[in-house]
Amino acid sequence: MIPPEKTPAAPPPDGRLSGVYGQQRPARNRRRAAWLALISARRAGAVSCLAALLVLSGCATNPATGERQITPIMSAAQEAQAGADAHPKILEAYGGAYDDVELGAYVAGVTARIARATNQPDGPYRVTLLDSPVINAFALPGGYVYVTRGLMALANDEAELAGVIGHEIGHVAARHSAQRQTAMMGTSLLGAVLGAVVGSSAVDQIVGLGGQGLLASYSRDQEYEADMLGVRYLAKAGYDPYAAGDFLQSMGAEEELNAQVRKAEYDPARNDWLASHPASPARVAAANGHARETGLSPAQRDRNRGTYLSAIDGMLYGDNPDEGVVRDRVFIHPKLRFRFEAPPNFTITNSASAVVVQGPDKTIVKFDTASKAAGLEIGRYLVNDWGKGVRLSAPENFTVNGMKAATARAKIGAYNGRLVAIEFAPDRVYRFLMGTMPAAATRHDAALHELVMSFRKISAAEAKAVKPLRIRIVTVRSGDSAASLGRRMVFSDFQAMRFRVLNGLGANEEPKPGTRVKIVTD
Repeated sequence: MIPPEKTPAAPPPDGRLSGVYGQQRPARNRRRAAWLALISARRAGAVSCLAALLVLSGCATNPATGERQITPIMSAAQEAQAGADAHPKILEAYGGAYDDVELGAYVAGVTARIARATNQPDGPYRVTLLDSPVINAFALPGGYVYVTRGLMALANDEAELAGVIGHEIGHVAARHSAQRQTAMMGTSLLGAVLGAVVGSSAVDQIVGLGGQGLLASYSRDQEYEADMLGVRYLAKAGYDPYAAGDFLQSMGAEEELNAQVRKAEYDPARNDWLASHPASPARVAAANGHARETGLSPAQRDRNRGTYLSAIDGMLYGDNPDEGVVRDRVFIHPKLRFRFEAPPNFTITNSASAVVVQGPDKTIVKFDTASKAAGLEIGRYLVNDWGKGVRLSAPENFTVNGMKAATARAKIGAYNGRLVAIEFAPDRVYRFLMGTMPAAATRHDAALHELVMSFRKISAAEAKAVKPLRIRIVTVRSGDSAASLGRRMVFSDFQAMRFRVLNGLGANEEPKPGTRVKIVTD
């Protein structure tokens, strides 16, 4: 989580770039390496799009798939502008570009190799490696493609990374981003209606958190189509096309691990097409089916595992300490000098703008910070500033580890909500916005109270003791096992499972002596 004073980075300049585009990381006085690989690709003609928002469309042939489809409502120029407008906001939300020149160059090189395998060699693709622990990759209109270092930590070879990039380029080549932009326009209209009804930023925050899965970034058909194109690009570029299915398998294993950590139900057979990148067995099978269609056998081609592992050796893992870090169930911010602890069976996810705590029964908490007038009493701030426009219960004043605080209840969409504001300094507040489902409202009251009361300031010594975590590449020795290598990592639970998921090993698979593997250390 970052202070609100952080400002968006400037958009990239127009024109073609041949190497590196350097820019300032938001709210930092140091130069960041914002890697943007611009690769030629012929602009896609008319392809499918949602017929929505009272806009008339025509028909044409999709140059990526060869299928006859409805044309999108956005022109190529509009797509490019939409991507350029969104780019600095993406950097802001995902912590900026990862500051590693060599790794950025490596990702750019893999992207160029994949792009040469497409059938659109004349239009630009801009690929950015994001400084985020979240496992994600996505594309924006106009050819903006993003890969997080969290995803690179999960991938096990160059071919798997290339498969992810090929998938995202497939979205761009098929102009799925234009369709998503159209869908997002509908979502914005819905958000405007909700805002008119509830009239509160506090409410919007909970509603937004709870509604993230209501509209997928892409439809199920679009995801499968991008998978198909990504596999084609892999094979044409000289990679093992089965790498795409292998990475999807790793994503599924990661989902199962996260479910076990928070003691949530995990259904590997669910039809989870509303997720942004569902990793269901059906999707893995489909990707492997496309790989077989290439006529190649698994492992027929080198996947450049050694090169890839060498490239990510020493890469930052998990949170950047500048943005606060998660250690098991503890969130600690060494720069802003505070910490809090989530209750058992709750998990913490950090981002550049907020921290989200999730628990059983769809319980969700958003933690962030805001400025406050120095002379404004904390209860009045909660009612008149943060909760303005919301029907709140009478605020209650209390203290949290010597700091003044106030809380009030509110009905927030389908949630029973609670707002908690803590005065950290005369002009600074930290806030917990909590949502529980009515059926489980009182069940988690004690746990959420424990969460709030764990918030405290930390000493300079505590802040200095926070060290970044990194990916380290080690060679498996005789006698090593998933259990023993898991114990060498920083995690206190699910050690063997975490090691296997990180290295793409099956549930009972053991690492082979002499091979190189990933571990996480400080």
